[in-house]
Amino acid sequence: MTSGLPVSKLNSSAKTADENPVDAREHPRGTEAGFTMVATMASLVVTAVLVALVLSSTLGSHGKPQPAVTNAPGVSLADNLQAQQALSTSLTAATTSVAGAGDYSSVTPAMLSAADPSLTYVTGPSSSSSVVSVASPSSGGSITLVVRAASGTCWVVWAGSGGPWYGAQTGQASCTAPSLDVAPTTSAVSSTAIGWQRGGFPAT
Repeated sequence: MTSGLPVSKLNSSAKTADENPVDAREHPRGTEAGFTMVATMASLVVTAVLVALVLSSTLGSHGKPQPAVTNAPGVSLADNLQAQQALSTSLTAATTSVAGAGDYSSVTPAMLSAADPSLTYVTGPSSSSSVVSVASPSSGGSITLVVRAASGTCWVVWAGSGGPWYGAQTGQASCTAPSLDVAPTTSAVSSTAIGWQRGGFPAT
């Protein structure tokens, strides 16, 4: 039995159906694209939050006090060693100078500066590990040399009969060499008095 539609129209309808198939598999593709966009946006949001946190931490640290270089580990120790070395050098210069001067009363800061120009010698207080305070009694039998380290420790050397003696006094704002007529005696280091010992600088 022959259909009422012409054969050409039937073929055209079939061709149109073949060229434009309704494929249910296209719907998951649209869902997948939407999920990818959401994931991308979430990733961008997380990245922005992390960047904001890093910037906040970095900028906020500028307002906080930073540790001073002078408080860094090892700096104080190095300055103390420099002060002790300055005194050892000064002791050599004083011993050499007294051989020509006759006694320590004639050993002046100017003489010591000429013997060792790398250091500054004064009769007043020492202000740093490169400034040496000098004092000797009128008898000329001894000389005391003092250097202040940045830590506030006064490092001391006494030269004379029965010397040398080495000393230290902690927590001092300034360090001036005392004029001592007699040799020191062994004592403990403190902030109120010089602690003395023979053979080397005492521990602080």
